[in-house]
Amino acid sequence: MGKILEKARLILRNVYIALGATAMPVLIHAAYGMREPDLSSYTVPVQGRVVSEETGEPVAGIVVRYGQWPAVNTDGDGRFIIYVPENDSYMVRFYDNDGFENGGYFPYKDMTIPRDGIADPLAVSLSRDQVAVIHGTVRSKETGEPVSGIGVSVDYRRDSGPGYTSLFEVLSDSDGRFSIQVPERDAYLVYFTDYNALFWQKELHVTSDEIKDALKVDLEQIIRDDDK
Repeated sequence: MGKILEKARLILRNVYIALGATAMPVLIHAAYGMREPDLSSYTVPVQGRVVSEETGEPVAGIVVRYGQWPAVNTDGDGRFIIYVPENDSYMVRFYDNDGFENGGYFPYKDMTIPRDGIADPLAVSLSRDQVAVIHGTVRSKETGEPVSGIGVSVDYRRDSGPGYTSLFEVLSDSDGRFSIQVPERDAYLVYFTDYNALFWQKELHVTSDEIKDALKVDLEQIIRDDDK
């Protein structure tokens, strides 16, 4: 039972990653029964533009979040508008939702903005990380056959603080192969999740040296009573 509950938790986590940050309120509410805020009080607009610190070019796909709610993504021109409640100051977080697609803007930025400082559009710049690649093959432990459709997501330890931060997800192909871009770090935690619930979820701790070679991942099949 413990393994099943843990698998359900991880599936929920990976569904959040796949859908993007704007899915968070719905998923949390469904999973834990938390009350959503009264968004009718969110009447103060905060708007601006996110650009690359290195090039000055706009960056799309950056999540802009105030607290747990609400969250929006920057558009193709790096622009955003988000509504917040009346308050003396606001802490707004900017983080990447698809870093390996838009150039590796993995580091997040927090900005504390006084109430009278949001009248003008915000100018936000984000820096890039160096990008590494984690790749390999997923196979069945019992048969040795490649397994397709396995969700592969990576958490990485931030240099600026403790704990792991969720990153992105890819699916293994028909030959069981996967490849995912990540920021360069000393160590990673890689999750392998089967949404068809035929294989147990697996976690691998790997170092920057270990990902230089292709990972060989064996997943254990789930044996149910009616399969025996």
